Amino acid sequence: MLDDNGLKLLDHIGVALHRAAANWRATFRAEMAVRGYPWHLAASGEVLAHLGPSGIAQTELTARMGLSKQAVQQLLDQLETDGVVRRESDPADKRAKRVMLTELGLADFAERNRVKQQIEERYRDKLGKKLFGKLEKALRKLAETD
Repeated sequence: MLDDNGLKLLDHIGVALHRAAANWRATFRAEMAVRGYPWHLAASGEVLAHLGPSGIAQTELTARMGLSKQAVQQLLDQLETDGVVRRESDPADKRAKRVMLTELGLADFAERNRVKQQIEERYRDKLGKKLFGKLEKALRKLAETD
């Protein structure tokens, strides 16, 4: 199909990967919200993908997310208001802050793992065990840096 400038619009692998990832995220967010974790529907929920049970230095979180310090601050402020995270002094550097999951945040973490496993099981059922295994292997290969 050509656009108004006579250029062909490509339906390439990047588009397919993007659509699949967007579908996965939408399914994950909706399922978490249904289970009582509504912050996953907001931008602040993206922070939790980078935060495990042992917490993370706020500077490392900012680097991982690829956002400005101010943007991450705002997302953390919202999660703190929701009671999901707390910020405390980093034992390795008293000037720095460490982002930790609260009790509610730990419950969220456990539920995220369950939802991820269920989505993966649906994919496995849809594709079959063998094709799913090949897809997983191929995606890991594509994610490797050269």
